[in-house]
Amino acid sequence: MAVLMGIDLGTSSVKTVLMHESGSLMAIAQQEYSFDIPREGWAEQDPETWWKAAVDTIRSAMHTSGVQPEEIRGIGFSGQMHGLVMLDGSGKPVRKAIIWCDQRTKHQVDYINQTVGEQRVGEIVHSPVAVGFMGPSLLWMKEHEPDMYRQTARVVLPKDYIRFKLTGTISTDISDAASTTLLDVSSGRWSDELINALGFRQELFPDIHLPDTPAGEISFEAADVTGLKRGTPVVHGGADQVMQAVGNGIVTPGTISVTIGTGGQVLSPLDRPLYDSRLRAHGFNFLTRESWYFMGASLSAGLSLRWLRNILDPQLPYREVDRLASQVPPGSEGLLFLPYLGGERTPHMDAHARGIFFGMTLNHKRSHLLRSVMEGVVFALKDSLNILINDLGQPCSRVIASGGGMTSSLWLQMQADILQQEIYISNMKEQAGVGAAITAGVGTGLFESYQQACSELISLQETPTIPDASQKHQYQEYYELYRQLYGLNRDAMHTASRLSRERTGGGKS
Repeated sequence: MAVLMGIDLGTSSVKTVLMHESGSLMAIAQQEYSFDIPREGWAEQDPETWWKAAVDTIRSAMHTSGVQPEEIRGIGFSGQMHGLVMLDGSGKPVRKAIIWCDQRTKHQVDYINQTVGEQRVGEIVHSPVAVGFMGPSLLWMKEHEPDMYRQTARVVLPKDYIRFKLTGTISTDISDAASTTLLDVSSGRWSDELINALGFRQELFPDIHLPDTPAGEISFEAADVTGLKRGTPVVHGGADQVMQAVGNGIVTPGTISVTIGTGGQVLSPLDRPLYDSRLRAHGFNFLTRESWYFMGASLSAGLSLRWLRNILDPQLPYREVDRLASQVPPGSEGLLFLPYLGGERTPHMDAHARGIFFGMTLNHKRSHLLRSVMEGVVFALKDSLNILINDLGQPCSRVIASGGGMTSSLWLQMQADILQQEIYISNMKEQAGVGAAITAGVGTGLFESYQQACSELISLQETPTIPDASQKHQYQEYYELYRQLYGLNRDAMHTASRLSRERTGGGKS
């Protein structure tokens, strides 16, 4: 019997999955944590918190399943994207990691665009420069914490730190490196032009490998701490959205993933390095040297609903949220929500965008608020889907829902109605962790390819959620109004953001 392990390092938890080679899940262990907000707009996590959670969930998964260490054929990883982890010469974190939802680097983003040229950056990285990405965060460190910057010997992405702790090898993979704003996406190599223009040291950046490439073996020290067998093969793994795609069986163009997790994403594999020339979305490297993917991102998807629920009643079960929201007709009787609680990426790329409830009347109750938030999240995802299909001309043969949003039948129906697509869901749970496990299977030779593994292991529920034709016109009208609201309120949003930073001592980034 061969068993594969996938370790998924998320924003709010680490999950460790043990999967039999047949595709059956033998254990899922999870440990939650939060992130620090030392100042408004900042977001940081201690890498040692990730490591402790990884150790605990590895041990828990093995204990729960009864799997013996020698039965584990290989280990793969999935990780939250974009974050900056700074290591000194001995591999210890210099400081807490600056993670993807951090908003402090607006001025660094502007500097990069002005120094290199916004369009030139887009030509290299196939993506707009965005706050929360490693490149701007590292530039902020260079400017604001120069002593810590000088102490730094290597920079890696979040999941790379866990893999380093397990193997002693510092490296990264191409799908995660693409999300740093420092990779030449066409060639799959660090961009000398960008690194030199920003005054970074070349030696900071680790070697880049494919997700299924071997990264080393479980070390003696890691075996002692985790209970894993010394010498167990470890592969590089990939960015969480890539691994989630694999876990959903999405490895070729035409199939689209729509995810509602903490953030929201629309992803589709590409067979060429295509990107949005208006720089509203991202074009990143995928599983091989000859594959790429489109990604549109919304920063506050499930986070928006959690925010509102916690304000109304932190003990309110999500099934009750669904029940309340289902009492309200589509369109929430004219109440619209812009889910820009932490700024927004696609399509605005605006760190100072702010959330809005619009159209509120005395007739609106908490059930309207809840439904309008759920609808607003899907409207934001529709912005990304429109860019992919209408502007980039990419095919859409099937849409697969992922993340917490797929567990709500009401949210699935909203996705079908607003996106006007049949929505499928996978029979496989914990897609990112499963994708990491499959990647380990490909890298250790258990599977010939991702395509073979996915065709054998991944299946979809036979009956999709079908769009309600009677809602198409109404939702289209509300979506058009939703699209207008950002432009009409952009200046006011920026003023509110500035005033808030000044009043709370945030000042300039």
